Amino acid sequence: MLMAEVERGIQNGHDHLPQPDLLLNHLREVLRDDDPVPDRAGNPARLFFVPVEPFIIDDEPDFGQECRLARASLGPIWEWITGDIAPQDSKTYIAEVSRHLAAKDTAKAELAARTLQDAVVRKLGEALEAAGKDDKARRRIAFRIGTPRAQDDVHEFYGILKLRDGIATVGSRLPSRIRSFTGDQLDQIVAVLDNAQARDKALFRYGLVLTMNRMPAPWQLVRIAIRAVQSDKADRIAESPYGFAVTIVLGDIERTVRDLVRDFRRGQMTRAVERLKEVHEAVRGLRSEINMVSGSGPARQLAAVRAGVADAFKSELETIPGRVRRIIRIVPGKHLPRGSTVDAAEVTEIEGLLTFLSACKIVASELALNEITLRVLSELQSQLDNGSRSILDVLRACDPNELSYRKAQMDAATRFCAKILGDEYAVLLTRAAEVAVNSERKAAKA
Repeated sequence: MLMAEVERGIQNGHDHLPQPDLLLNHLREVLRDDDPVPDRAGNPARLFFVPVEPFIIDDEPDFGQECRLARASLGPIWEWITGDIAPQDSKTYIAEVSRHLAAKDTAKAELAARTLQDAVVRKLGEALEAAGKDDKARRRIAFRIGTPRAQDDVHEFYGILKLRDGIATVGSRLPSRIRSFTGDQLDQIVAVLDNAQARDKALFRYGLVLTMNRMPAPWQLVRIAIRAVQSDKADRIAESPYGFAVTIVLGDIERTVRDLVRDFRRGQMTRAVERLKEVHEAVRGLRSEINMVSGSGPARQLAAVRAGVADAFKSELETIPGRVRRIIRIVPGKHLPRGSTVDAAEVTEIEGLLTFLSACKIVASELALNEITLRVLSELQSQLDNGSRSILDVLRACDPNELSYRKAQMDAATRFCAKILGDEYAVLLTRAAEVAVNSERKAAKA
């Protein structure tokens, strides 16, 4: 609802919100992938950027991928266009498109967008040509855009807009969704891409990105490269134009790893587990489909991805046993401070970490997580088995004043055991705890 209101305000020309594009970026980030996406109100800026949409990625602006454009750069580029590159054309366009959109005349709105795009391509080309000869002009662009990779962002945007019609043609000839990898369909896709390569090298590369966007999983793009080259050897593929397919797949895996690390550090474990599975499937798919020569560029890059995943989570995973121990350890009643409680937020956080650790067990071999995962799991299994038994023993004879604390410990141990030792073990533990508490009460009454 908030996104819709902000977008409606932009469309109507209201400027009371500072940096509305930044706000929209944050709102999109917090939306979960499986949540329904709200209807997005049309506005002049979005309509202008329609040709760029297939190449937009939600990534940190410090990192760049060829034929990709970070979403965070769109707002600064739009402000640059409307303020410096084509201010009068932009003013006319915004007025016309706002009127057409309000009247629901999509055709006229799209025609106005194309007119502005053509003007921007012409004027932006002149600005970039001048920047190529003048260092001061380059610095001015970098300052005006303000993103870490301003020059690259502008060049990428210009390249996409310049090839707008060719990209649309390639997209119309590709299957809308590529779900089958039969020979006939692969040959059809290769024919479209080869035709694009014959016309323009950049158009071919944008065509590869369009193809990847339409596949169930991005890494499957390498199947197109293998079909085109008629070989699964990495060096043969790298020598051909289709070597770029491997490059963008590796870049996509690296971006997913960054998303994974970010979600993990924010405590969004459900999303982190999904990302982990995506990375695992991509790495496994790439290793199984392509015969990588040891020491080659792609092989080193893939090895770095696997090592990077291990390095990102090693220290965090190693802290789990200590955190579990602090929750379930038995402190003698006489040393237990009055009103002691188990931190519910800490328990929930640890439970999320255990969910992630369990997922790591499945993907450990592909992502170089084997040693740390097995070691931590072994320690936790012993710790939880012994610790839960100790809590049961205390429950049978604890002082009434500490009963609520011991029950909270038992509840935490049960939740942890469900993640590490299985649901059946957790159910048995719950029943044993109920018996222990009841026997303690009966003993107290007697």
